[in-house]
Amino acid sequence: MSVAPNVSVIMPAYGAADTIEASVISVQGQTLDDWELIIVDDGSPDDTADVAKQLAANDSRVRLVRQSNAGPSAARNTGLRYARAKVIAFLDADDLWAEQRLSGMLQAFAEQPKAGVLFSRTRFVDEETLALGTLTSHVRQLSAADLMAENAVCSSSNIVCRREVLDQIGPFRPGLNFAEDQDWLLRVALDGEWEIRGVDAEWFFYRSSASSQSADLEAMRRGWWSMVDRARECFPEETEATLRDAIGPIHRQLARRALRLGRSLDAVRYLRMAVMADPFLIARQPKRTLLTAAGLLVSFIPHPKLKELVVK
Repeated sequence: MSVAPNVSVIMPAYGAADTIEASVISVQGQTLDDWELIIVDDGSPDDTADVAKQLAANDSRVRLVRQSNAGPSAARNTGLRYARAKVIAFLDADDLWAEQRLSGMLQAFAEQPKAGVLFSRTRFVDEETLALGTLTSHVRQLSAADLMAENAVCSSSNIVCRREVLDQIGPFRPGLNFAEDQDWLLRVALDGEWEIRGVDAEWFFYRSSASSQSADLEAMRRGWWSMVDRARECFPEETEATLRDAIGPIHRQLARRALRLGRSLDAVRYLRMAVMADPFLIARQPKRTLLTAAGLLVSFIPHPKLKELVVK
């Protein structure tokens, strides 16, 4: 059997025929070339599997696995069964990486032995033009309270972890198609064995699309509550201690996502939910809350330059 690569990249793919090639190319363009890419076609109704098959035929490091549709969590878990490396990275079939990402993450793991999970800053990009949008702030480390309130990691595509963390915590929760990354990260944080740390680098590019799964904000909200309910079962005391301060920020985050998608009325609704659930949110977190409110007001002004400020 061949020597295991430095990194196993797992890419769940469903209906991604138009985007998967660019995502794969962003892996192939890494400055680190000792990796394997496991594409799991999750019963796509389009030509995703055919495109992936051709990509695998042209690069021995790329492998295609096919399964009946079971959702992204199940697809990632399938990929894990084939992964051989001690470091695992996830990338969805419509997102992109900077070329330094994998080499930089390996260096960060070497420098931070207590870190079990790493993530970088996220740059939102337009679905079609890839025009650059908002760059998220650098977050040094995430606690359980942070993860219950907002998902600074933004996407599973931003998770790089040691294999032993997955062996200890377990894989993604099957059947959870929204907040599955947040759910898994929360389990890591509540377990307390490993640290979740951010790298101050712009290495992840997230395609922002009105038609993407992450655009279903109500499903994201339900997924968050499902995550909370599961955490209550496994870690009841720790969960209840942080839940009160998490409800406001998570609804504020949904409001900000709605603004990025150009859905101002939805943003109004979610920001109202945030303030109703946590009347002291403005006092506790004035800057982020007031910026969200200001962005909401600006979003009703039909001026593109002003609208750019909404997601800053």
